[in-house]
Amino acid sequence: MNFRSDISALNEDIIVEQLLRSHDPDGRWLDSEMLLQEVETILSFVLQNDVSRPLMTENCITNVQVFDSKETLPYAISRISVQMLCPCIGQNEIQTRTMVLFDLLKEYRWDAKAVLVLGVLAAAYGGLLLPVHLASCEPVASSIATLNQLPNERTKLRPWLESLTLLVRAMLDVTKCLIKFERLPIKQVQLDNNIVDKTLFNVYLATYRVVKSVLACLQQIPYFKQTQQATETRKSAHELSTESRRAAGELSSLGYQLLNLHTRLNKQVDDCSTQIEEEINRKLRNINTGTHQDNQDVLHLLFSLQDDLPLQQYSRQIAITELKEKVILLLLSKPPVEPLFFLLQQLYDHPSSTNTEQNYEIIWIPIPSSQKWTDEEKEIFDYYSNSLPWISVRQPWLMSSTIVNFFIREWQYGDDEAMVVVMDSNGEFVNMNAMDMVLIWGVKAYPFSVTREDELWEEHGWSTQLLLDGIHPAYETWVKQGSEICIFGSENLDWVDEFVSLARKIQNLGFQLELVYLSNERTKAMEESSILFSPTVQQLFWLRLESIERSKLKRTEPSKPDRVFEEVTKLLDFDYGKHKGWGIIGKGSEAVTVDGEKLAERMSTVVRWGEYAKGLGFTEAIEIAAEKPCELTHTVVVPFDEALTMKVVTCEKCKRPMKKFVAYQ
Repeated sequence: MNFRSDISALNEDIIVEQLLRSHDPDGRWLDSEMLLQEVETILSFVLQNDVSRPLMTENCITNVQVFDSKETLPYAISRISVQMLCPCIGQNEIQTRTMVLFDLLKEYRWDAKAVLVLGVLAAAYGGLLLPVHLASCEPVASSIATLNQLPNERTKLRPWLESLTLLVRAMLDVTKCLIKFERLPIKQVQLDNNIVDKTLFNVYLATYRVVKSVLACLQQIPYFKQTQQATETRKSAHELSTESRRAAGELSSLGYQLLNLHTRLNKQVDDCSTQIEEEINRKLRNINTGTHQDNQDVLHLLFSLQDDLPLQQYSRQIAITELKEKVILLLLSKPPVEPLFFLLQQLYDHPSSTNTEQNYEIIWIPIPSSQKWTDEEKEIFDYYSNSLPWISVRQPWLMSSTIVNFFIREWQYGDDEAMVVVMDSNGEFVNMNAMDMVLIWGVKAYPFSVTREDELWEEHGWSTQLLLDGIHPAYETWVKQGSEICIFGSENLDWVDEFVSLARKIQNLGFQLELVYLSNERTKAMEESSILFSPTVQQLFWLRLESIERSKLKRTEPSKPDRVFEEVTKLLDFDYGKHKGWGIIGKGSEAVTVDGEKLAERMSTVVRWGEYAKGLGFTEAIEIAAEKPCELTHTVVVPFDEALTMKVVTCEKCKRPMKKFVAYQ
C-alpha cells in the first residue's frame, strides 16, 4: 500500500469544507494538554532504544479532566479505535476512513480530535512495542512478543522505528500548536480577519493531517508480524531490507509533510498570540475607564481566555454567566493561610440578617511563587479549591501570563500578601483591596466599596463590637443578655491568675460580667473558670486589630486625632515589659480602655464594697472606684418606701455606694 499520496494532490478547499460540515462541538471540554503529555510519555518510552529508562510509576491518565461529555475518556478512545484499527485497502479507503473519524469526533474541539487519535496510537503501539522493547531484559516480555508473532530484536525494526519516531514527533509538535491555538481568546479580541482565516484554515488542515497520519501508522501494524514471519520462512535479507525501507519511507514522507506544516502553522499561531496579547494589554489598561452594562465583559476578559467554563466551585463547573448581577470579590493570594480562613468565616459562616440573599461571590485566583507551577502547588490548589466554599479558577496554571502580570504590575500584588479587589455588578472596580474591611465587618461591609468602608467608620467607634463581633462565638449572646464584657491581656501569668480571681468574686456579687482573655498561655485560673480559651480567637483578634490599624491609617489625618486608631496602636505596641497588662471594658456599642494594673486595683475596691455595690453596672463601678473617697462621713436620709425601689444608694459627692442602715423615728 502506498501512503505517499497526500492532500496536496487533492483540492484542499474541498477537504476543509468537508471537515467543517462534520464539525459540531457541543461544549464538551477535554484537557488536551495533559492527555498529550501522557501520550508523549508512552510513545517516547516504547520508541526509544534505551531500556534503562524507568517506566511511569503512576497512572496519570486518570487525572485527565473531561467536562460536559456523555462519554468517558477511555470509552471515547475505545470507540474511535474500532474504526482506526480496521484494515484499509488503498489510499481512497484511507481518505474515506479519515472522514469517518471526523464524523465520530464531531463534538470535540480541533485539538481534542488530534489528541484522541494520538491516544489510540499510543494504546496500540504501546501494547505492541512494549514487549519488544523489554524483550532483552525481561523473559516474560520476550515470550509475549513471540506469542504475538513479533520480532524479539529491535535491530530488525530500526529503520522503520526511526521513521516512525520522526512522524510521531512531527504529529506531537503539530498537535501542541493546535492546543496553543485553541487556548487563544479569539472571541475576546478583535484581530485581523485575514490572519485569523489563514490560521484557521491551517488548523483544520493540520488536524486532518494528524488524523490521517495516525491512521496510516496503524495500518502498518501488520508489518511487525510480516517481519517475524519473513524471518521464520527465511525470506532473503534483500527482501526484508526492501520491505523495511518501503515502510520506513511511507512514514518518513508523512513526517516531513507534517514538519513543513508545523513550521507554517507555528508562525501563524505565534503571530495571532502576539496580536492578542497586545489587544488584551490595551483592554486591561482601559479596564477602569470603559463603561459596561454588567460584569460579563470584564470577567470574560480576565478568565475566559482558555475555555468557556473557566471557574469551579468544589467539583462543579461555573459559567461566567452565573455571576451576572453579582458583586465579585477577586481574591489574589498564595495557598490559604489564617487571614483567608477568617475571610471565609466572615463571609460564609456569619450571614447578615439584612442580606438574606447572598449577592456576592469570592473568586480565588491563586498566584504561584514563580511563572511555572510546581506539582506541589497544583496539589495544594486542588485540595483547597475542593475543600472551601469559594469559587476558584479551574486551572490557574493555564491563565494568560498577560493577565497574571497585570495583577502583579498594575494591581500591585505582593508575593507575601493577599488582596481582595472588588468589582460591582456593573463591572466597575470599586475597591482595590477590601481585605481589611471584610476582616473587620464581614458581610456588613457589602457591597465592599470604598464608600461603604467610609460609611462604616462613621457608624462605628471604639467598642467591644468592633473588637469581638464575628470572632468570639458567644459575643452576640452576651450582648442580647445585656452582659458587660471585659477583654484583658497579659504575659504575666501570676497577674492573670490574680485578675481572674478578682473577676470571679465580682461575678459572685451579681455583676453580669463576661471575660475574654487574650494571651498565648493557659493558666491555672483559666482552667478553673468558664473563660473560653481559644487559639483561634487569639489569632483573629490580633489579625482584626492589624486590619483596623491599616484601614484607619488610610483615612486618619495627622492633624486630627482618631480615638480608634490611637487605641489600636496602643494595643499593638503594648510594652509588656513595663506594664503587667491591659483591659477593655464595656457593652456592645461602647468600650473603655484601662491600664491593667489600675483596673485590678479598682476591681479590688469593688470587691471590698461587697453587696453594697449591687445594682451598679461593672463599667459604672470601675469608673466610680477611680474617684477618691470623701474625706468626711456623709449621711443621706432616704424615705423607706423610696429606698425599697433603689438598688443602690451612692454618695452625692464621690458617687460611691453607701452602707445602708435603718433608722426609726
